[in-house]
Amino acid sequence: MTDFEQGPIRPPSEAGSLLVRVSRNCPWNRCAFCPVYKGTRFSLRSVEEILADLDAMREYYGDAPRTVFLQDANPLLSPTDDLVRVVQAVRQRFPRVRRVTAYARSHTLARRALSELRRIRDAGLDRLHVGMESGCDAVLSLVKKGCTRADHIEGGRRAKAAGFELSEYVMPGLGGRELSARHAEDTASAIAEIGPDFVRLRTTALPPGTELFAMAQRGVFAPLSEIELVAEIRAFLGGLSGVRTRLESDHVLNLLMEIRGDLPSDQARLLAICDEFLALPRDEQARFVLARRLGWAGGPSDIQKPSLRRELDGAIEELRRQGLDPLAAADEIRRRLV
Repeated sequence: MTDFEQGPIRPPSEAGSLLVRVSRNCPWNRCAFCPVYKGTRFSLRSVEEILADLDAMREYYGDAPRTVFLQDANPLLSPTDDLVRVVQAVRQRFPRVRRVTAYARSHTLARRALSELRRIRDAGLDRLHVGMESGCDAVLSLVKKGCTRADHIEGGRRAKAAGFELSEYVMPGLGGRELSARHAEDTASAIAEIGPDFVRLRTTALPPGTELFAMAQRGVFAPLSEIELVAEIRAFLGGLSGVRTRLESDHVLNLLMEIRGDLPSDQARLLAICDEFLALPRDEQARFVLARRLGWAGGPSDIQKPSLRRELDGAIEELRRQGLDPLAAADEIRRRLV
């Protein structure tokens, strides 16, 4: 058992990072799509607590850590002097660390003085992970994000002006069927106005217990199918012409993991990946979706392997014998991945 405290989540790109808990839980905690932190209260940890944790981590890990992630949902609510002390202490105790990162809310960044953000950056906090989710005000209101499009743009611009690397998270499917087109268009245009270093795709899921799941059960939110999600991602990509950023698809919920590359140079290639999938006959789309969700395939070309096709045909035949649609079965698997 360790003598330091760590929170429940971190971004996939921080899988190998040392997790340092600066705050507990989420100050907003009302997003309709999020299953994390429910029934908890937000609090900031004292600098003394955090420094004691860092001492214990140094004793436990030595100088092994190369990247550090500051938890939980919004450490930037900490007083500037406190956060500067914490980041400096991280750098002092782990001098071989290459990168220190944290989650931040656009609402917080948009209201934080640029001079304070620069002090935090100069102390050694390199990158901010921001959950934009959508650049469409109608979608943000629907899912109770607690941020507006204007907040996202202003917060992102301030982060960049302060010198941070900025990673913006986008959730395909968050607007449901009704708002899909606006979600894609408005999110792409917001990204263009911010100019983040990274855009990371996080496909929307409906975990039981979330408000979005309840909305779908009541029929007031119509989730997109896997095929509709790819069409929405294509529309989003099409709106990023001229944007310079790195697009990543690094979450297990995403169907087409190969949609990753540097924009604008890779835009045509990424659009072609979407088009290739969308042009497949429906039964081939279903084959790949099921294979991907079962963990049997990485990309659409994998389902052309004879041995895999035989396994898939057997699985599909068994599902249909039970009266189940393969795409519906794949959707159920995706829902359980959250």
